[in-house]
Amino acid sequence: MYSEAKNMIDLELLEELVVFQKYGTLSATAEHLMITQPSVTRGMKRLEQELGVELFNRQVNRITLNETGELAASEAKKLLQAENDFTEKILNFSKMQNYINIGSVAPGPLLLTEAKKDDFKEKLTFNHQLVSQNHVLSDLRTYKERLIFTAEEFDEEDIESMYLGTEELAVRIDKMNPLAQKKSVTFKDLAGLSFLVVQDIGPWVQVIEDHIPEVQFLYQKDLPALDELTHYSNFPVFRTNLTLATGYKERDDDNRILVPIKDEDNYIELYGTYLKNQRSVIQPFLKELAKNWPK
Repeated sequence: MYSEAKNMIDLELLEELVVFQKYGTLSATAEHLMITQPSVTRGMKRLEQELGVELFNRQVNRITLNETGELAASEAKKLLQAENDFTEKILNFSKMQNYINIGSVAPGPLLLTEAKKDDFKEKLTFNHQLVSQNHVLSDLRTYKERLIFTAEEFDEEDIESMYLGTEELAVRIDKMNPLAQKKSVTFKDLAGLSFLVVQDIGPWVQVIEDHIPEVQFLYQKDLPALDELTHYSNFPVFRTNLTLATGYKERDDDNRILVPIKDEDNYIELYGTYLKNQRSVIQPFLKELAKNWPK
């Protein structure tokens, strides 16, 4: 055993090194970190002393990282990210102990679950910002969410998914449009129309843009903006079996008829995805949700 513990390097010095690598000058580093240039200079000299190596090529009026400095900056960046991930993971884990914090790649299952939350015995909280599909695994592993509704099944060493059901689109269309008289429509029937669509709809963007030809989508930032334009226009809008099951009521008679879309491409399979070590908490909730999944 060592007779005395080795001193740990100040993380602030590592941050200064990483920022210097990014911006390339002492002045830019100081400006970004909102400290003085002499403070950065002293910090870099101190870091070299603590490491016992030279990190910089020093010339008159110019300082640059040498090869050792470039390696040190790259490794420092990894270390700072790991420290940040560690802190976030511990804080998130502590916060979620009494709740199931739920995220989703699509709005429908999140809106449905939030509308029905009083029907479940579990305490639920919601992340209303949609999760990118490629962030699902990292979000779960850092406990940012305890459960994420996904549009694909995951089978990882530490993560699994449970199938819940499908989400399908319907269209609310002006009564005067001939399509409003049909019992159902296909995506091709909707060609050439202009739709009001909320901007963040996850995987549904790809479905509607790929399968409805010659159409214009008028994307709106959020649901309140969409509702206002829906109320004062006759553009068609989408609804899904999940959003309809939330109990949402249209503002008034806006001269639109709800018409089902019968099309082989009109569905998204949805899963509840979670860490396997959370199975005992998450699976009972998902089984109850699946039993009441709207058809």
